[in-house]
Amino acid sequence: MSKRNRERRTGEGVVESMTGSGGGGGLSWLPIVLAIVALGLGFVAWTDGKRVKDDTAKRLVDIDMKLAQLQTQVANVAKAKPAPQQQGPDPNKVYTVRSDGPAKGNPRAPIIIAEFSDYQ
Repeated sequence: MSKRNRERRTGEGVVESMTGSGGGGGLSWLPIVLAIVALGLGFVAWTDGKRVKDDTAKRLVDIDMKLAQLQTQVANVAKAKPAPQQQGPDPNKVYTVRSDGPAKGNPRAPIIIAEFSDYQ
């Protein structure tokens, strides 16, 4: 082999080893890229989860404040509202009932049940 052929072959060998086309090592960068992408997605998911947690905490504080306001309003209304006046018959009054109509039983019984019905 001539000197020229040897230089060409050694030059090609250097080029081959630099491009990585020989020996199947061409995909050695793929796991690194996938790891970087996985770390990026993990960071995005972590920041999104943190944001959701913070938003939820703020909403719970707002709900607690509104609940406290409603409780004070209900307490104020309960204090300001007067007792309702009773309408209708007085439950403590004793009414006299005529018992001269048709009756069954002892006429001197302590309890009289009066029934009224209207047939139409």
